[in-house]
Amino acid sequence: MKNKVAFLAMLLAGIIMPVALLSQEGEVFAPYPSRLRVGTKEDEIILTWEDSPDIKAGYAVYRSKSLPTPDNFAEAELLSYVNPGIFRFSYKTEDKSKYYYFVLGRIPVQEDTENLSVYKLFIPMRNMTLNSIAPSADVSRAIQPGLPLVSGILTSVSGEAISISVEAKGDTGRLVLYRSTKPITGASSLLDAVLTAIMEPGSGPYKDYPVPGIDYYYAVLAEKDLSSGVIKLVADQNATSRAISIQAGIYRIGLPSSGIASRSMPLPYLMLSRSFVDAQAVDMMDPLVKNIKLSAETEKSIQNLIAKYTSNVKQYKPKITIFPEDLKIGSGGEEYVLASIISEHFAKGAYAEAAKQLNLFLSLPRSQSSVDKAHFYKGQALALSGLYREAFFDLLQSQKSYYTETADWIDYILEQLRQIN
Repeated sequence: MKNKVAFLAMLLAGIIMPVALLSQEGEVFAPYPSRLRVGTKEDEIILTWEDSPDIKAGYAVYRSKSLPTPDNFAEAELLSYVNPGIFRFSYKTEDKSKYYYFVLGRIPVQEDTENLSVYKLFIPMRNMTLNSIAPSADVSRAIQPGLPLVSGILTSVSGEAISISVEAKGDTGRLVLYRSTKPITGASSLLDAVLTAIMEPGSGPYKDYPVPGIDYYYAVLAEKDLSSGVIKLVADQNATSRAISIQAGIYRIGLPSSGIASRSMPLPYLMLSRSFVDAQAVDMMDPLVKNIKLSAETEKSIQNLIAKYTSNVKQYKPKITIFPEDLKIGSGGEEYVLASIISEHFAKGAYAEAAKQLNLFLSLPRSQSSVDKAHFYKGQALALSGLYREAFFDLLQSQKSYYTETADWIDYILEQLRQIN
């Protein structure tokens, strides 16, 4: 026990800073939370984290204007204490400054031998943020009445294209244009729409080249509103109420003509060296590839290679991971949409539908944290649906943020692909 207290004192003094400690009995001792996530919703800051079984006295939530270290800990501001068993904290603020956030485990009274109330362990991407964060200032401005960003949208047929003109007021920033075969009336409609273009301010009318003969509807939103989760669609203001189409059979829909040479790999043009007349046989030779029987010596060599370079260890299906915050549907924003998909489809075992909805979710501009999480859930859903190749690439895209969780799934998928091949 003496060794453990001395070692812990060195940690609290900032001399060393490992990720996990070992007690005298050799047990892992990790007195800090993990997977700290910080999000914003209008003027509210929301923190969530995962519990550590070594924390018995609850947590302390801090913010700091500089990257937190043991040396500048005294400059940090204590926001609140959180009781054991609660892994979420939120507060509203009018302060638009950027802060770093971190959560420390509290020391039980009987172990507080140096009058320290918290374990001063600062571990990036576990219990502290690497980037400073401010409330979503743009959200409060965007939802104020009397300040519409987009005040008009007009579509017209221009030759082989559909021309979209947008009238906007104020500093809109970049505008995101969507196209759909159904009226775009709300956030749910955007999931079925196609992101057509991202238009720079003052770029003028945009020309779209869709497939002729099909009715289309358009909507435009400010990129800053999408990123903050404020989606308000008004007919004839930022969404068209009447369909428009290009007459079929007249134009080339904006595509240039191309010859045989342009069809290079991986889309080669089929070059026939002989002509077909009246469906007569070109040659008496059977065009199908025939199996050739290998010699016994060659077969033995192949089996030896397979035995040498493949594993006999059976890879079991990993446990399904659902983060607790994604089972609680909030009041709005992209977190609300993602949590709805997870709770209504993924958590109920409807993996194919969950993968479909997550794919639609990813078709819109999202924050990087939401994109990584959506790819992780989509990878699990595809793997559980038997689509291992597709799942592999989604899990790779989420590996940076969810390395530990994706590792077992990737090993499992590779083993399944090996058995298939």
